[in-house]
Amino acid sequence: MKKILLLIIFISLIWADGGMMPPQGDYEIYSSDQVAIIKILPDSEELSILVKAHYVNDYNGFAWVIPLPSQPQVSEVDVELFTNLAHLTAPLYAEGGCSGPFSTGSGLGDNKEYGQDYYNVVSYDTIGFLGTVLIHTNIATTLTTWLNDNNYVVIASAETMFEDYIDRNWNYFFVARADTTWQGSYENVGIRFKFSSDTLIYPMKISSISSLGSNTLYLYVIGEHKMFFDDAELEYANTISQKELDSIEREYPILYEYINEGNYITKLKREYASPSEMSSDISIYQSPDDTEYHKFQDEYWYSGLANSMVLPLLICVILIAFSKLKRKKRLS
Repeated sequence: MKKILLLIIFISLIWADGGMMPPQGDYEIYSSDQVAIIKILPDSEELSILVKAHYVNDYNGFAWVIPLPSQPQVSEVDVELFTNLAHLTAPLYAEGGCSGPFSTGSGLGDNKEYGQDYYNVVSYDTIGFLGTVLIHTNIATTLTTWLNDNNYVVIASAETMFEDYIDRNWNYFFVARADTTWQGSYENVGIRFKFSSDTLIYPMKISSISSLGSNTLYLYVIGEHKMFFDDAELEYANTISQKELDSIEREYPILYEYINEGNYITKLKREYASPSEMSSDISIYQSPDDTEYHKFQDEYWYSGLANSMVLPLLICVILIAFSKLKRKKRLS
């Protein structure tokens, strides 16, 4: 009988330690993956990007550049907006292995000529731990010269990338790096850009010059219809009803301030195996239908018995019964 009890304890420890628990729905907030929100407005677009403080070393001296098609209004956005959306749209998981899912301005006048080139520093700002600047220019060499003159670290291939965006009339560049004089704590920062645009484009291509390997993009689109982009995986698609909005007000107050009844929230995901796959920007278009969808993740399983004594006792009963049956056969 001692051998049986030892076996039960051993099995119980292995089961509890190795049981796969469902993720909590906010992995994307704390990983190195890109997270962004696009809100479609009647006459403009809002692009909100999550800057992750855990990877602050990536911003020390290095020029983090976001190209934009028109002059944006730049502001900080509450990072809880990203967390609220991550939890709201998280995949449904099988539980227990046996049941269902559980500041801008008009320009600072800081103009300077480099030969026939020109640039205009539209604004300086500090957003969280980042020192930022918004630059308007029509020459790529102007931008790289300014960045080098101001001690930014610029990758050699960046100028070709800047030229590509300028050729498409994306003449505004938001530049950020870690502020060395920052005295506060390093926490995630949300940055919102509001600008006019004829098309919905997410500037993914520029990520190829700074990405070191594989990366995943999580993109939320909020508008009137379900949206999509090529090679994306749909994770969530839903029109917000009044009943759902009431629940969101209780559970996700920051998100509640950002959406309205009737808004359609789409969550899209794309995995990039290498920077070479980030060869173009992402064009976002309306899906042919507004069918709602919530991803069900059935490959993550865990046992709800693992955290109780029910499983070991159950195994104990089975082994005792097996032992008695074996003994009875020997006696017969």
